[in-house]
Amino acid sequence: MGNLTRDPEVRQSQTGTFIVKASIAVNERMPDGQGGWKDEASFFDMVIFGKRAEAFSRFMRKGRTVLVEGKLRQGRWQDKETGQNRSKIEVIVDSWEFAGGRGDEGGGGSGGGMQQQAPASAGGFPAGAAPDFPGPADFGGAPAPQNPAAQNPAPGGFPDDVPF
Repeated sequence: MGNLTRDPEVRQSQTGTFIVKASIAVNERMPDGQGGWKDEASFFDMVIFGKRAEAFSRFMRKGRTVLVEGKLRQGRWQDKETGQNRSKIEVIVDSWEFAGGRGDEGGGGSGGGMQQQAPASAGGFPAGAAPDFPGPADFGGAPAPQNPAAQNPAPGGFPDDVPF
């Protein structure tokens, strides 16, 4: 989980597949050895493909907190100017989720940091206007029923999946 360090960069392949590149900063709080704490940030480049990439580009902006899961891929090349071997590790995102508040414009992260909540009008949306968040239908799934208990009530009017 981390904060986006820049707005997502969107492209489309020749076949029409969306490709998004972005990067996140992940904060980690650790003891400084003198009785205090220090924060260290690590930066990760990410690549997202397909419908997930399209949705990510619509809803995420610099400073937003996001939780991503995926695979690590290491790219290797030789620097043309110096001739040195170079490498870079990036996250190939399999899934992502919103993290933080609706108007979250930074702050927090993983590792025990405090999260700041931005005013409701932040996040690139006008005050009182909520974004159209993606649902299962945006990723090829069927929309969730509005009230599953009303469709299949158990005897006695209580849903069957009560956890006790």
